[in-house]
Amino acid sequence: MIDCHFHIWSQDVSTPEKRAERAEQFRREADTLGIERTCLIGEIGDTVEACREHNRTVAKFVTEHPDLFYGWARVHPALGEEGVEEFRRAVEEDGLVGFKHHFVGTEINITDPEFQPFAKAAVEMDVPIISHVMQNEEPYPTERPSEARSEDVVELAEQFPDLQLISAHISAGGNWEHRIRNIAPYDNVYLDLSGSNCEVGQIELAAELLGVDRLLFGTDTWLSVCAGKLEAATLPPEDRAEIAYNFEHLLHDGVENKLTADEREVRIDQATERFADLDIPYDEQIVDANAYVGEWPFYPFDATVEDLLERMDDNGVDQALVSSLEAVFYRNPQHGNRKLVDDIEGHEDRLHPFATIDPTVPGWEDDFRTCIEDLEMRGVRLLPAYHDYDLNAPEAQALLERCAEFDVPAMIVPALEDQRGRHSRVELKYFEGMGQAKHWRDDAVDDLIELLLAVPETDVIVAGAWSSGARIIRETTTVDRQDVWLNNTVRTGETLLVIDDLFNYWTQTQGEGILEEIGTEHLVMGPQLPMKYFESFYNYTKHLPTSEAQKDRVRSENVLALLGEGVTDD
Repeated sequence: MIDCHFHIWSQDVSTPEKRAERAEQFRREADTLGIERTCLIGEIGDTVEACREHNRTVAKFVTEHPDLFYGWARVHPALGEEGVEEFRRAVEEDGLVGFKHHFVGTEINITDPEFQPFAKAAVEMDVPIISHVMQNEEPYPTERPSEARSEDVVELAEQFPDLQLISAHISAGGNWEHRIRNIAPYDNVYLDLSGSNCEVGQIELAAELLGVDRLLFGTDTWLSVCAGKLEAATLPPEDRAEIAYNFEHLLHDGVENKLTADEREVRIDQATERFADLDIPYDEQIVDANAYVGEWPFYPFDATVEDLLERMDDNGVDQALVSSLEAVFYRNPQHGNRKLVDDIEGHEDRLHPFATIDPTVPGWEDDFRTCIEDLEMRGVRLLPAYHDYDLNAPEAQALLERCAEFDVPAMIVPALEDQRGRHSRVELKYFEGMGQAKHWRDDAVDDLIELLLAVPETDVIVAGAWSSGARIIRETTTVDRQDVWLNNTVRTGETLLVIDDLFNYWTQTQGEGILEEIGTEHLVMGPQLPMKYFESFYNYTKHLPTSEAQKDRVRSENVLALLGEGVTDD
């Protein structure tokens, strides 16, 4: 695969040795994921001289590691004609592939007059422009007025019909369906598939409306997630292989290390075989700890019980802890719980029902008892962001105490979709304004830790821990000696984190930190089937730098032990 979108993001790039450190970090991850090369994005300066220095740094990466890197040129559009000349120099002398624009550091939109000379130069040199593009809900448009949206892409594409324009990261938050439909009529616009949002359907819709030839593999440095999206897309292997190498078609003849036509065809054939192999279901015992069925009000996910089982079979997922999507928004989630139990009847060997309980609803205690004793549900899910209560509220504590009393686990879940693309009339508690859009923010983590320590005996699975995973485990499961003060309140119940939600750009390096600071004994998988691409999340466990026996704990053993079940031989 050729990645069209990767940031250098290195503190020291001043020497070949320092640049090699970033190259080797990328190589380790890329080799694991089947990524052959990436196109580097460097920094930007306020002067022509600073931009030239940054562009030459990118060129040095390419020269020193031609088997790994291509490079984008960056110039501040406010630099005018001198800036255009630096763009031309970077392409013609340094062999960089085209122009990268981002509003951060420039505050210039791609439709602003200052940008037009750069678009004209790109057309004249027959090189592409890749632009940062989003389709976020408020307050992002107000707070970021120069950030490009798909409407800006359309305007620039109409103004320069011969410009090869790449609309970056289809799913870095925001409304991907809107973006795809908006740019579909413009044949000179390509779509980069990068971004951390892994909702199913985005790549398939893009292929349907734009055609496979206008889709480019990209990661925006989210290597595991984005490799997984293309791996999991329900497109023929040959189409995915074509997408994986489409970027090569946009490289001009001055890019000396680009693949020859014969090399490209060989790579596409190899990629086709690889994608076909990835379509074979996994043999390992796998449990999704965060699955759902039902109707979602904002997008028609295929999320019936039959759809979920089909997706599980396609990927080799043996069992799932499943809750009702309708219960997320019902005033009383109990209606959704009852429907869930009816819907999964006959599949209880694979689908373990988790009740959605809102502890602010009058009579929730009776609903809880009914779910556990009469409906034989296996655990409880709390969704405080949707049901509008504080994580450390007395009601939440009472619910966890009831779980301990009945000896059933609780799972605490943040947002089920990226809130940058939320419905304009729905704003969740803990996700107001800008900031982390699908995982718990710092203030929520404070409340979460307080709740976990208040009810130490309850077995709990935490989704959305993000960069706070190590802190949650440290502060709730270990004795902490600080000077003369001893923090020795330790949870006796299990404390498990969903590995798919942890901050982990690099499975081969950051994964080591997760193993050391959290440990496989505290990890479960929760790819949120059938709403998300499975491989995007399974890659975190699949490529974790540890033994297969330890990975098995994450895949299934920890969560099955929580349910009092052993691992099967299926």
